[in-house]
Amino acid sequence: MKKAILTFVLIGLVGSLSAQFHSAQRAAAVFVESLERSSTMTYYLPDDYNGSPYFNDTFLPGSIYENNEVIASEYFFRYNAIQDEIEVKESPDAPDTEIKVLTKVPEVYVKIMNDLFFYNANDLNPDHNGYFQVLVVGNKFNLYKKLNKRFYPAKKAKNSFEKDVLATYKDKPLYYVVDQKGNFFDVPDSKKKRVNVFGNKKADINKFIKHNKLDMSEEHNLVKAFKYFDSFKDA
Repeated sequence: MKKAILTFVLIGLVGSLSAQFHSAQRAAAVFVESLERSSTMTYYLPDDYNGSPYFNDTFLPGSIYENNEVIASEYFFRYNAIQDEIEVKESPDAPDTEIKVLTKVPEVYVKIMNDLFFYNANDLNPDHNGYFQVLVVGNKFNLYKKLNKRFYPAKKAKNSFEKDVLATYKDKPLYYVVDQKGNFFDVPDSKKKRVNVFGNKKADINKFIKHNKLDMSEEHNLVKAFKYFDSFKDA
């Protein structure tokens, strides 16, 4: 079983021209080239819709890492949450037919602007396979986010009293506390039940939440509570 725990060491891309050429070769090797895939990239998109199937609608600058080493930093990326793929372009203005897809292996991950994504592959628990956004790398635990999206088809009005409803993509993010062995613990959707993921530190976390008046339905408050939990020596 491949573990999800990574030590994210961000190393600058420096070196001689030969080293840069070698990195470019390695970067090219982690792309899945598919003209057929690229030509149908938006087959699931209706003509008009609300929301987005992407984490970032536009292609943004980022870097590709392999085993904690930067192998490319001159590409542009977009995370496709519906397809669970990292789409890549050499230029943000390049046509969609030139979109490539990052190979899905745990050794290769990407930082898009300030957001870090890695691919988890777990043969024993395939329910937790796929791309995750790293929210916190802690001392004993990590906090991951699965950028889950749900698609609701368009609805035509049945009569003059109703209105047409556009197709809609809604964010339904999932959060996980992950230990050093790579075990995933689901963070409940209910803000009142989210403290259950903190186990025997639940009472301490509840006090912290009340003292700081944290709304646990908000991601940044979940991050605060998680960091406090991870600070316990016996957590």
